Amino acid sequence: MRATKGYSDWKNFAVVHMSNTSNFLIGEKSPYLQQHAHNPVKWYPWGDAAFEKARKEDKPVFLSIGYSTCHWCHVMERESFEDEEVAKAMNSTFVSIKVDREERPDLDNLYMNVCQMMTGSGGWPLNLILTPDRKPIFAFTYLPKHSRRNMMGIVELCSSIDELWRTRKDELIDQGKKVLEALSSSNRQKVDNPISPDLLKAAYSDLENAFDPQFGGFGSSPKFPSTHYLLFLLRYYHRYKDNKALVMVEKTINGMLAGGITDQIGHGFHRYSTDHAWKLPHFEKMLYDQALILSSLAELFSVNRNDEYLNAMIETLQFLNEEMKTSDGAFITAIDADSEGQEGKYYTWTMQEIKSTLGEHDAEIFSYVYGIEPDGNFHEESSGRLTSENILFVANSFKEASNTFNIPLGEVQDIIKVSREKLKALRSLRSQPHKDDKVLSDMNGLLLWSLSKCYLSTGEGVFLAEAEGIASFLLDNMIKPDGKIMHRYISGSVDIPGFLDDYAFTIAGLLKLYEATGKERLFKRALKAQEYLDSKFSSAEGGYFTTEMEDAPLKTKDFHDGAIPSGNSFEMQNLLTFSIILGSDMMYENALRIAEAAGKSLQTNPSFYLYMLTAVDFAIGPSYDMVLQDQRLRKDSLKELSHVYEPRVIISYKKDARHDIEEASKDNVESVLVCSMKECLLPQKGVKEALSLIRKMHSDI
Repeated sequence: MRATKGYSDWKNFAVVHMSNTSNFLIGEKSPYLQQHAHNPVKWYPWGDAAFEKARKEDKPVFLSIGYSTCHWCHVMERESFEDEEVAKAMNSTFVSIKVDREERPDLDNLYMNVCQMMTGSGGWPLNLILTPDRKPIFAFTYLPKHSRRNMMGIVELCSSIDELWRTRKDELIDQGKKVLEALSSSNRQKVDNPISPDLLKAAYSDLENAFDPQFGGFGSSPKFPSTHYLLFLLRYYHRYKDNKALVMVEKTINGMLAGGITDQIGHGFHRYSTDHAWKLPHFEKMLYDQALILSSLAELFSVNRNDEYLNAMIETLQFLNEEMKTSDGAFITAIDADSEGQEGKYYTWTMQEIKSTLGEHDAEIFSYVYGIEPDGNFHEESSGRLTSENILFVANSFKEASNTFNIPLGEVQDIIKVSREKLKALRSLRSQPHKDDKVLSDMNGLLLWSLSKCYLSTGEGVFLAEAEGIASFLLDNMIKPDGKIMHRYISGSVDIPGFLDDYAFTIAGLLKLYEATGKERLFKRALKAQEYLDSKFSSAEGGYFTTEMEDAPLKTKDFHDGAIPSGNSFEMQNLLTFSIILGSDMMYENALRIAEAAGKSLQTNPSFYLYMLTAVDFAIGPSYDMVLQDQRLRKDSLKELSHVYEPRVIISYKKDARHDIEEASKDNVESVLVCSMKECLLPQKGVKEALSLIRKMHSDI
């Protein structure tokens, strides 16, 4: 087992690794586990050693799952896990295990499903009581040290579990078995005929009802970016020409770009908004959010060519390069919300700081634009208390500032630009939030996919250069010649076998970069990784398990598109892409089986599967492979394609041996082949002609 570092038993492990002020996490590389390595709680990493100790001592297991930039994980650590009284109770009652959810997403997925089944909700820190054979018997999230109001404290929990374990152990074990049996049966549900326009219409109706027409987004608060909602809506707009779908996307993106969820000084996007108007963020910055929002911006820019969205893409990439890029050319996982023990302290400003930095005149204009208040506008998320601090959001436009202060618009723009630069420089001197410096294949694959889309929609070489840098890192370090992908890179060390998301997102990224460059090596490496995934992760009932590892009590399949689209949803599109380029009926059928395996919930709750429904939209079609032949004219052809939004058109460069195609392009116009799953049509003279043919065939459906 990786967790025991190759030592034969936990006693030898303790001798080598532990000191009087550390626990069994001291040898781990995860930043999250290192944060807990000096807790008085005797934490173990996940592995056989901990469960064997629990079995021998006849103790239940306290499993705690979190991640290093999680605000409430920090709160629970400060209140409980660093406390001697709590540690004494936990060490007496349990064998305690800490898991970094970003290192073991399979365990996080399994036990989060358990928590949601048992309690109706979930979140982090995710805590469970397990039997020594890893079956769940209780689940909960944050707990205070001592009971308050309707919330049990962790000290009281220890006493309660100790008594139950001694007096009703058999009942608890039986309960754990039933929970896993219920989860296992849910993995076997299937649905017939999931490739139906009715699913698209039902999901759209759900989004229409949930849409906030005032501020954009869906629901009230907290409000998340939920970018796969936007990707679905853009496809719905393309298919049905329903302008309201496009309005929902634009309203949401515009609200986010103007809100506090966007870092108005240093760029990049915070995790979510604690209010419905996008003003007051929860301050974590996750790599996956940056990637997914970039993807939505790229597609929206393809639709309306609004330079504001191009600027947002460029600024987001600037943030990534400055704050999250490693010397190896990859990108780290996340930046914490807290600094100096306070949430958001790095990002907020007092009126006095604004004035002393900018001067009275510029401060007045800046404060008008960004909603700065003398008494502050920032409410602390945990307490709701109004502080004297301000979070920046666009309260008034530059044009409104020009009219209000009776100065030219250009002067306002210059004042804001210079003011932001001054505040950024001042902010850089503050104590910075913790950065989780793990490099993960899934998150870098997701960013590779998004940056390749940014290049395809804009033609801006800066996006292509970064995408190729990520691809080089992944191909050189994380993807083995046989297609196996590793999950984590940290301090020069590659570790942990890949999970479904590592394969799904990396394959998607390589395929999208192949579309952008025509480099055959990218396609071949993506196909090799797909073959490995098929051989190790496939389920007989359709879809893919989250892991090939066997150290959890149940292997799960996840289809739900949550904060991040599911690996199965991405894999459905990957298989459809391979199938249309290669003409593979088997890959097409395997893609459809993923939607079938998603189960009845896909029909009853289609808005839970919105990224999968973008793949369903592609499968419904008509969808095409546009084969570009002449490398000399490739750049011009891609430029033409960047000015259109055709989400059901794949670009490829590999000539299909089944078809005879002109090898030479005449009159400097590329000969373009248009193929569906069933046939290839006669070569078209240039991209415009090919697109006209595609649109004509679409209108005839």
